[in-house]
Amino acid sequence: MTPVASVQNRYHAVDRSEAMVDLCEHADVPAVGVGPLHRGQPGGPRHRPEARREPRQVVLAWLLARSPRMLPIPGFGSPEHVAENVAAAGLELSPDEVTAITTNA
Repeated sequence: MTPVASVQNRYHAVDRSEAMVDLCEHADVPAVGVGPLHRGQPGGPRHRPEARREPRQVVLAWLLARSPRMLPIPGFGSPEHVAENVAAAGLELSPDEVTAITTNA
């Protein structure tokens, strides 16, 4: 049997497979989140809890908070988007922010 290196699945605030991410976490396999910014709409307007942060950063930080095995693959349309995406890795959301995004999707 060939070992599984990762599981790639569409995953964003609006459309997500929690069972798949849980299975990956249990099996210690990376869950690769494809389309994490939902076609440039970071989860919709109600998923923007922090006006001082870019919505893209908030959504990517939320995905990283979802599971230690989560590897979101955001696209980029400009060098600025690349910088925003990288900065999201250092952004920590509060438990209340994570819950708000999770439950309001």
